[in-house]
Amino acid sequence: MSNLIEDKLILSALEEDKGNIGDITSSCLIKSDHDSVFELIVNQDAVLAGFDIFKKTFLLVDKDVDIKTNYKDGDSVNKGNIVCNLHGHTLAILFAERTSLNYLSHLSGIATLTRELTNLIKHTKAVLLDTRKTTPNMRFFEKQAVKFGGGSNHRFTLSEMILIKDNHIAVAGGVKNAILLERKTYNDKYKIEVEVQTLEELKEAISCKPNIIMFDNWNVKDLKEGLKLVPDGILTEVSGQILKENIRDYAETGVNYISTSCMIKNSKWVDFSLNAIKQALK
Repeated sequence: MSNLIEDKLILSALEEDKGNIGDITSSCLIKSDHDSVFELIVNQDAVLAGFDIFKKTFLLVDKDVDIKTNYKDGDSVNKGNIVCNLHGHTLAILFAERTSLNYLSHLSGIATLTRELTNLIKHTKAVLLDTRKTTPNMRFFEKQAVKFGGGSNHRFTLSEMILIKDNHIAVAGGVKNAILLERKTYNDKYKIEVEVQTLEELKEAISCKPNIIMFDNWNVKDLKEGLKLVPDGILTEVSGQILKENIRDYAETGVNYISTSCMIKNSKWVDFSLNAIKQALK
C-alpha cells in the first residue's frame, strides 16, 4: 500500500471521530497553544503492531508532535512498559488519541495471537498464513499485523493468484474442468491453487498437477491420509476451523501451509493507556 492510500485511510478514521465541529470538550478547557507530555503504557504482555500507524496518526494531525521510543512493530512488550513519550500541542494529541489507540490496540491484538500460534507450530515445517477475511478497509493494516506476529500473508487481492474454491468448482462442473479452463486462459502466468473437500476431488486435482492443493475443512486423521497421495512438486495447505487448540495437530501432519482467519477474527484488543504526565515547560 502506498503512503498516500495509508494516509487517506487514517485521515478518514480521524474525520469519523471529529464529527461536525470537532472536540467540543477539549476546546472549551484547553488553550490552542497549550503543550503537554504524554506517556503510552501497555497494560498487558503483548506484541506491538500498528505502532507506526499510531505515530503517523498524531503526525497527520500535527507534524510537530515529538514521539520518543525505543520500540518498534514486532517487539514484545511487558505489562507496565512505557512504550513511548509524546510531547506537543495538547489539543492535537487529545484529538488523535482515540483513533491512534484503536489502531494500536486492534493490530497488537492480532500480532499477539499470531505470535502464540506460530510458537505452537515452530517445531514443524508448516507456515502460518492469513486469509482475505479482514475488516473492510483494514486489510493492509491487519495483514501487516500478522507479519509482525510472525505469520505470513496469503494473497492480498483477487488478482494475485488463481485460487479455485468450491463455488468455482460447482460452476465449472468439477475440479478438472476448472483447472483446465484457467490454464487455457492464462497458460502459466499465475500459480494455481485448488480447494478440495473430498478424496475424489483430491485425486482429480492431483491428476491436473496444480501448484498448491488446499484441504478445506479436513479433520487431522483424513488430512494425514490425503497427504500421502500428494506427490512431490505439489505444495499442500489446510484451511477451515483452525484454532489455537488444534493448530499443533494440523502442523504435525507435515502440511506445508496452514491458512486461517483465527488471528483476525479471534484476537482481543491489547489494553494501552495514554496519560498526560505533566505540562511541558515553555
